[in-house]
Amino acid sequence: MYSDRTNSELIKILDQHSLLTFEAQLSLQDELQKRTVVVDLSGLETTIANKLAQINNLEFLKDFGFQANKTADGLTVTRTTKALLTDVLAVIVGLLVFFLGIYGCINLAHTFINGDELDVFTLAYKFAMASLVFIGISFFSGLKRLFDFYGFELRKMNGLVSLKKRFDVKLEEVKVNPSDIHLDTNEDILSLKLGYDTIFTSNGGNLIQTLTLKELAKELKA
Repeated sequence: MYSDRTNSELIKILDQHSLLTFEAQLSLQDELQKRTVVVDLSGLETTIANKLAQINNLEFLKDFGFQANKTADGLTVTRTTKALLTDVLAVIVGLLVFFLGIYGCINLAHTFINGDELDVFTLAYKFAMASLVFIGISFFSGLKRLFDFYGFELRKMNGLVSLKKRFDVKLEEVKVNPSDIHLDTNEDILSLKLGYDTIFTSNGGNLIQTLTLKELAKELKA
């Protein structure tokens, strides 16, 4: 990533390492160490070490809406309150936008039925209002997440793994064979799976999320 940069350019980038992605920070550290550039790397190394510690503690599960509570006996993964509230808000906003779109569709239909004469801008406005139906529908993905993960709990206690999740409609709790837990990559989506069933997904192009999900899988299978 930084092989074509001069030493002075790398030092300038180092001064702003906190603005870099985790992957870029690792690449910068590797490049500086390979060149044996005489520069203080303590700030960068501390930042990387802190992020690795957060990954090991599964703190970045919050980036895709989950949280892990680790104890001496095991760990419990649940949906975060923030994620639940975000999904509820998305549903509410989606409903409001959807009904505005319905009103826009009715209004547009009446315009054509009544043969009203309209200028271009008014007609464009009415079409825009009607199109809110589709925007409102796009918000309803929050409803699916809310339904799928309400009551969700992935638990490992004293070596026993259990999963509470809606596989169809009913919230079910199943005992899990740790050997059935695995990671699956499909394009840019990294999934934590139980057999053929997806527990949850993350952005496979995000190094922190990828390492976090790998750490979770390792913890569950240990």
